[in-house]
Amino acid sequence: MPVFYRGPKAVITHQVVEVSREHRRLFVVTEMADLHIVRFDPAPDDAGRYVAGVSALVAAVMAVPLVGPASLLLTVVLSSALGVGAVFCLRPRAGRWWQLRAGYRGDVIEIFSSRDEREFAEFCRGLVRALEYGEA
Repeated sequence: MPVFYRGPKAVITHQVVEVSREHRRLFVVTEMADLHIVRFDPAPDDAGRYVAGVSALVAAVMAVPLVGPASLLLTVVLSSALGVGAVFCLRPRAGRWWQLRAGYRGDVIEIFSSRDEREFAEFCRGLVRALEYGEA
């Protein structure tokens, strides 16, 4: 039995595609139709998010000498809230990811998805070889 792709999340043979995520799923290669790739890109990073994060960080540092003499508890609460806001605004966003969909037994379903472009390309190449093998 020829194996066209073997990776950490999937195996492609000349007859089936086996994908393992939460549970194992099997797809018959000859029953797949209208294969297409969907690419999801993150929203563009806007400068306002970074400005808000840096501003919150500066305000958290400035709150200590300004509010500190009046109330230690208020200083801790204010600095903590501003620090959390800064971390939220300055954290990196998730990158793009790819999804392979196909018509399968009357439904359009996700066959495979990955955030790793190389892994996704290798899976697609293996699936193309399996489809070509079935045509020969």
